[in-house]
Amino acid sequence: MHLLHITTLLAVLAELSVSTTPQDINCVQHRARAGDFVDGPAKVSADPLVHFDSPMITVFNETVSENWSFDAASHDGKASIVLYLTRGTVASNIAAQRGLISIAWANGTRYMENAFVDTSTLTTCPKTTTGTWSNDAGNITWGFSASKDFKQSVVTIKSPTINGTFKLKSRGPPIYPGGLVYPDSRASVLLAPEMYWQEQFPVADAEVHLSIRGTPFDLYGVGGRDKNWNSRPWAAISGKWDMARAIAGPYGLMLWNYTSAVDGRPYFSATLTKGTKVIFRTANQESLCSETYGTVILAKNGPVHLSSAPDTKSPLPKSRHTGYLIDLVSPKTDEHWRFALDFSQTTFLVSC
Repeated sequence: MHLLHITTLLAVLAELSVSTTPQDINCVQHRARAGDFVDGPAKVSADPLVHFDSPMITVFNETVSENWSFDAASHDGKASIVLYLTRGTVASNIAAQRGLISIAWANGTRYMENAFVDTSTLTTCPKTTTGTWSNDAGNITWGFSASKDFKQSVVTIKSPTINGTFKLKSRGPPIYPGGLVYPDSRASVLLAPEMYWQEQFPVADAEVHLSIRGTPFDLYGVGGRDKNWNSRPWAAISGKWDMARAIAGPYGLMLWNYTSAVDGRPYFSATLTKGTKVIFRTANQESLCSETYGTVILAKNGPVHLSSAPDTKSPLPKSRHTGYLIDLVSPKTDEHWRFALDFSQTTFLVSC
């Protein structure tokens, strides 16, 4: 058995056009406006061969959404950041264009901001994909740029309250639910009913330099990024979920433990990398004689329970658990990895 202990806190009517600028003659651009949507169904793509940063929803109705997510924790687990760039219905705002950031400093101070803007633009070029969320006044821009080889990305924010960058350098290949590596026609982007998911960077080195209302936030640590899209809001389709990513020595771990509100069933995905190679993957949570499987136990004897910020008007109850004990087993190779993850800080706590 490999035993590893880690401290972590990671608990429209749209336009399609072709860019004709000389340097990006082969780029494809997709724009979406806040408040623009159609009545009736909107197509949600499930094509496993579409590039992971390309939009999977091109026409929005009152319920669909697509979300690019970025997260990181410092090496000591004391500071953290979560950032979302969303198109579509979110937080009861229909057909919104939103950036969300939540930060925890090492001293326990927290900051959260929602930026609802007017337009999002996704531009796919031969070597890069960029996404820009901006307002018509021109004084707020949230966006990302990512290499199409899934090696690196940078989020840049320019606004009256936040300025700076959030960089990620991947340490693993892009993966589907279940751990197959992109591109693979056998794979599925469906984690659970109505929950589509792609993991661009399962684990990555992170570097963050931001000014938050004049206060610096600097972080070096471990992070990653993923994308999910849904035909209905998270609160409608999700029962509960745990997501974890970690680096321990040469190993990288990416895990989803999800319960669907659509059918009430659990869904699971665990992938282990060593260097840049996937060495273990499973979607099984039951002990099997010949197939890989994994289990997640909620730990309750760690030092930190997740909690709302002290100044929250309606605080949520503290989490009953303090981390996770994760076991990954390969009967064929007689290998067993165990990861013990403890919470060390709350980045943000919200009720869906």
